[in-house]
Amino acid sequence: MRLFLGGWMIVSGYSHWAPSFGLMPGFPQPLGTLPLSSQMLVSMIEVGMFDMVKTVEIIGGLCLIFGVFVPAAVLLLLPVSAIVFYNAIFLNLRTDRLFNPTYMGVMCLYMNVILALAYVRYYVPMLSLRSSPGSLRDLLLLGRVFRRDDQLPRG
Repeated sequence: MRLFLGGWMIVSGYSHWAPSFGLMPGFPQPLGTLPLSSQMLVSMIEVGMFDMVKTVEIIGGLCLIFGVFVPAAVLLLLPVSAIVFYNAIFLNLRTDRLFNPTYMGVMCLYMNVILALAYVRYYVPMLSLRSSPGSLRDLLLLGRVFRRDDQLPRG
């Protein structure tokens, strides 16, 4: 599921950026079939947000494919998946595809949520009820980033 979602995100991002480099896109970017969908997508393009979203898709997809920073990539891609779902179901009124396993308009969100649940142990420490800011010394914890998971203590 991680590899499939990562691949889909890479192809989606590539399809947006490819024409900028004189390449053929994987598929043409749909601009919505109904007015509200078109309005949202065109507005995102006009303000430059679409470029940012497509860049996030590529970065997040590469992380998923190569298995690096996966918990962070899953969270990074969650808003993108949610907007794709919102556009497909609510703005394009495709509620008939809500449970269609071949429709990526919904499956990208479902896969993203399942992956987030699979990596929940990485998110639980962030759910501290009461917390306080750290110190500059805490930056030393970044050294743990490049340890393998099996080297990290459980708990």
